[in-house]
Amino acid sequence: MAKTAEMIVWAQDPFSYDIIPPSFTVFRPDESEVNARNIFVLTSVADLPTVSEFVRAANHRNHLRTLFVREDDNAQFLPQMLYEAKLKSSRHILVHSTKDVPKRVLTAWSLGCPDQLIADAQIVGEELFVMACDHTLFRVDFAEMPALERIPSQQRSSFTISSEGSYMHWPEVDVHIDLDAIRYLKDETWREKKDQERLMYDLRFGEAVAALRKQYGLKQAEIRGLSERHVRRIEKGERTKVDTLAVLARSHGLSLKEYLDEIAEMLSP
Repeated sequence: MAKTAEMIVWAQDPFSYDIIPPSFTVFRPDESEVNARNIFVLTSVADLPTVSEFVRAANHRNHLRTLFVREDDNAQFLPQMLYEAKLKSSRHILVHSTKDVPKRVLTAWSLGCPDQLIADAQIVGEELFVMACDHTLFRVDFAEMPALERIPSQQRSSFTISSEGSYMHWPEVDVHIDLDAIRYLKDETWREKKDQERLMYDLRFGEAVAALRKQYGLKQAEIRGLSERHVRRIEKGERTKVDTLAVLARSHGLSLKEYLDEIAEMLSP
């Protein structure tokens, strides 16, 4: 009997039972056929032969999203086991030793944003290797990002990844890096898209500032602490600082929070 679901996981490895999000359908080996666009398999090195046929079939249909392989006592034989299972060429394999990596990946897929969250990261020489939950790999030289460049060489490996994969953190120097910043640096298409989104947001923000000013019966020249020319630039979409927003708020007789709340209400669909 065929089982149809959006996301299916075969947890052959009991180690991983408790990390499966409720949005996933759990596959049982006695089910002869599975129809799903997104298939995930959790196994140990020793159990690779058990899942190999199922994994090859899912991979052939381009439905395999991740084969999680937990390093066990047989980890030294992983290359040979993958070779014998005819899985050596799959880009969807993630080897892990704890539950953190599969938990981040499965959570990202359950949230519908595997391209926006970090699965794992590693320092190799002068580079930071970061893998997104959709298996996209980014290589960033520490000299490419000012925030990373601040991290002393001896502290580069002392990072943590947030439980959901939203950012990396170097606690000793208090540096946070998210995948969006990395993608912005390395992916030209993404960078152009984000620049356009920011430009459109800035324009809409400026329009909201102008609309709120008019609603309060103020002229551009009546914003105390800002020149008329400065107000005009802000209302045309120039990005502004918190201190400047506080000046705008006072001119409206509002606290900064009240002012931003009213702006947010104007920006909401």
